Amino acid sequence: MRKLTGVLTFIVCVPLIGTIFIKPVREPWTQEEEEVSVLDESFQIVVEEEIGTFYYQPEMLTGLLMYRVIPEDTIFSSSEDYIVREDAAYDPEQEYLKALAIVCRSNIAAAWEQEQCPELLLYECMAMDADKFYRILQTPPQEGRQVKLNEIRRAVDATKGVVITRDGTVMTAPFFTTSPSDMLVSEVGSGDGFSLNYAYELAVSGMDFYAVLKYFYGDIKVAIYE
Repeated sequence: MRKLTGVLTFIVCVPLIGTIFIKPVREPWTQEEEEVSVLDESFQIVVEEEIGTFYYQPEMLTGLLMYRVIPEDTIFSSSEDYIVREDAAYDPEQEYLKALAIVCRSNIAAAWEQEQCPELLLYECMAMDADKFYRILQTPPQEGRQVKLNEIRRAVDATKGVVITRDGTVMTAPFFTTSPSDMLVSEVGSGDGFSLNYAYELAVSGMDFYAVLKYFYGDIKVAIYE
């Protein structure tokens, strides 16, 4: 009887142990330890708000942009929810958010380069339909909001300094919510770009952030901005 109990315990526990120790899939892009982005120390973005003028470093503004543009009906969990498929593990929320972080950061970096790399970049140069960033920082924390902020922060930290490039140049990465009429940032001839809604579905289907970006932008690379 004791032997049978031991066998049953082993059968029940093996799937759980496998889920705990399985390693997430390695994306085609990997960051080397010596690669450090200089983007965050190179300039600040000047944002004129209704209550005053604010200055943000690129990484902080990346997170604030993400919070502002993510569809309101997108709900995030407070834990790492891995989906295990074919001996690989995915955290769909993080893959989605990492893709969006790279999109937002790329638009910031592209606008900065287009303006000849000034120390202070005017937010208007990015032509993004998102504002009131100060409210994100001033609003008292609530459970759902805090989870969203924490998940965004994880994704921004995980992709720090990473931008989308095409032909060796940082590209403007157009993105939208539900239709091209809701375009948040655009570039002539670039198509509709990154769908904030469908990108989430792609991540849930098992795509990592790099595959999601390739789906929308085609022949691109992602790299640390140096």
